[in-house]
Amino acid sequence: MNEVNELIKQADALFEKKEYKKIIDLLPDEILIKHNNAYLYAWRAWAHNRLKQYEKALEHAEKAIIADPNNSFGYYQRGGVWYASNDYDRAISDFNKAIELKSDYARFYVSKGYSLHFKGKYDEAIANFNRAIELEKDFAYAYAARGYSFMYLKEYDKAIVDFDKAIELEGDEPSYYYDRGIFFAEKKQFDMAIADYDLAIELDPNIAISYLSRGKAFYAVGNFQKAIDDFQKAILHNKEFDYLEKDIKLAKEKQQERITLENSKADPKDKDEKSKIEKEIELLINKIRELSKSEVKTVVHYTKVFVADIYVTGPGSKMHYSNAIYMNDPMEGKAFFNYLNDEKIRAAYLNGEKRTETSVYLGSFLPAEENDGEISHEDELVMWRTYGKDENGKEASGCSVVLSSDFFKIKTSKKDEFAKVEISEELLNVIYLKNLKHEKKVTNDPKEKIAPAIESLKEQLILFIELRDNYQPIDDFYKDIENSIFKQLSTISYLFKSSDYNYEHEVRVITYMPRDSELIKFMTNTEFNAPRKRFYIESYNEILPFVKKIFLGPKVENYQQWSLYFDFEIRQRAREISLMPHPPYKIKPSDIEIMKSDCKFQ
Repeated sequence: MNEVNELIKQADALFEKKEYKKIIDLLPDEILIKHNNAYLYAWRAWAHNRLKQYEKALEHAEKAIIADPNNSFGYYQRGGVWYASNDYDRAISDFNKAIELKSDYARFYVSKGYSLHFKGKYDEAIANFNRAIELEKDFAYAYAARGYSFMYLKEYDKAIVDFDKAIELEGDEPSYYYDRGIFFAEKKQFDMAIADYDLAIELDPNIAISYLSRGKAFYAVGNFQKAIDDFQKAILHNKEFDYLEKDIKLAKEKQQERITLENSKADPKDKDEKSKIEKEIELLINKIRELSKSEVKTVVHYTKVFVADIYVTGPGSKMHYSNAIYMNDPMEGKAFFNYLNDEKIRAAYLNGEKRTETSVYLGSFLPAEENDGEISHEDELVMWRTYGKDENGKEASGCSVVLSSDFFKIKTSKKDEFAKVEISEELLNVIYLKNLKHEKKVTNDPKEKIAPAIESLKEQLILFIELRDNYQPIDDFYKDIENSIFKQLSTISYLFKSSDYNYEHEVRVITYMPRDSELIKFMTNTEFNAPRKRFYIESYNEILPFVKKIFLGPKVENYQQWSLYFDFEIRQRAREISLMPHPPYKIKPSDIEIMKSDCKFQ
C-alpha cells in the first residue's frame, strides 16, 4: 500500500505541473494490473482526459469503477468523458454518483455545474459552483465557472466580480483571462476584451480559441488585418477551425471596401458619415438577428426521398443551403420592404442588386414540436402539400427529416483547455409581418423589441439615402451607398415573411458568403431554360449523426421497402463508423425512427 500511496503522491505533483504524459509514463499498464487500485486507474484516466484521449480515459475510468465501485474518482473521470462528448445527462449522472460517494470534494460540483450550464440550467449550475466555493473558498476555477454562468444570465456585475476573483487567486492561468475577455466582448467592450486575450495568449500561445476570439474582437473594432492574422493562427493551431476561412474572406472584403472609400473623390466629411451610418445599420441588423434567435430543440426539414437517401448513405453528406435567388415564392425578400413602405429604400436596394448578384444562402426548417409537444410539425398535412413533394412535383410523395438542433452547433476544439464556447450556424425564427392599411405589426414579437429595431433601421437608411442624394447617380460614391444598402439588407430581408404564413413558425439559417469564397459550390442544373450550374453552400456538420426521425410521405410508393432500406443503410453506416481508428461520432441506429405518415391525404 505504501507503493500505491507514493504513486498517487507523484501523480498529484505531476498534475499540478500539467505534466499529463508523465502521469501516463508513471502508471503504465503493468503497474495498474499489479495493484488493481481504483485511484491509480482514475489518475491514469484523468491524464488521458486532459490530453483529450477520451477512449483511453473511458477505458481506465471504467477499470477504476470495476476495481472499486465505491471509489468516487472513477465516476468523476467517466463523467469527464461524457462531458467532453456533450453527453451532459450521462455526465451529470456520474458526477452525482461521485458526489454521493464523496460529498466534500469541490471539483465534483464544478464539473456538474458546467454540465448543467451547457444544458441551459444556469441557476442550477450556479448552485453547484456556490457549493464548490463553500467547500474551497480559494478555488479559482469555481469562481471563473460561476462568472461564466452569471454572464449567460446577463448578471454582469456578479460575473466580473467572479472573473476578477479567479485571476486574483490564480493569475498565471490563461483560461481565466480568456473567460474575462469573453465577458468584455459580450459587453461590446472590445478593447478590454483584446487586452485579456493578449494575456491569455502570452501565458499559453498554443490555444486556438484565444486567437479566434481575439480575431472576432479585432474585426468588431475594424482592425481587419489583425483579425485576418488571428483567424489564420487559429486555423494553424487547430484545423477544426477551418470554417474561419469565411471570416477571413469577410475581413478582406471589408479591407477592400475601406480602400475604395479612401480612394473616393467624395468629401472627407461624407466619407466619415458613410462609415458611421454603415456601422449603425450593421449594429441594428445584428440586433434584429439576435432578437430572432431560435431556441428550438429539434427541427424538421421536408425534402425529397432521394435527398434523404443521400443523407443516409453518403459518407460525410451535408445539407445544402441554396442561394436566395432560387426561392420559389416570388414574395420572398419583399415583405420586409412592404413593411418599411419607403420607395426610396426599395429603389436603392434594387439599384444595388442590379450591380451585383445575391450572395445570401438559406436553409429552411420548421420546429419539430411546440408547446411541450402539444403541436407537432413533423407530420403535417399542409406541409406535405406545400413542401413534401417528389422530384416530379407530386404532393405528399417526399419525406420529412427530424434533426436535433445540435446539428447547427459548430464543434469547438477538443485540444483546447478552456471552457467550451457555443459557436453555431445561427438558427433564426422567421419574423412575420402584418402590413394592413390601418395596422402594421410584428406578429411574433412578444417582447416588442423587433418592431422598434426595424424603425431605427429605417431611420438610418433614410439618412444614408439623404447622404447619397448629395451626389449624382453617375458618381461612384452614389453607387457605393446603394451597393452597401443592397449588401446589408440582403442579409436580413429573407428573415421576414407575411403574417399569412404565421402558422408555419419557420426557422432559417441565413448566411452571407463572400462571392469569391471557395465554400460556394455548385451542382449541375438540368432544368430547361436555366443556367447549367446551381449554387449552394454546405452545412458545417454532416447530417446523419443528428437525425432523430424520418417520416415517409402519405403518397410515397413502396414505403415499406424504403423503410427497410433506410434501416439497413443506417446500420451499415453505424458499423462503418465504429470500425474507424478514430470515429468522429457514434450513431445508434435504434435511436432513429423511420415511419410512414399518419396523415390522411386525399
